[in-house]
Amino acid sequence: MIGPTFRKWLTEQGCHFKQHVHHQRGEGPATVLVQREGREAEVALAGAHKHLDPREVRRVCEALGLDWTQLPGPESRV
Repeated sequence: MIGPTFRKWLTEQGCHFKQHVHHQRGEGPATVLVQREGREAEVALAGAHKHLDPREVRRVCEALGLDWTQLPGPESRV
């Protein structure tokens, strides 16, 4: 799954995004904080055509209380 598709799906599930601020530039990948119903998960920003690690996608879904098996696309992707 690519980043924009995942972000669109999260938005459709009622998630809100906040930019995560690093204390020092160049300190790890750029990330966003995803919030949903009092839950939070940090997600690394990926390029428009870069595939996300399926383990990371599943971790974010579980942290936000979402069913990762409902992600768009073939079930074999995640």
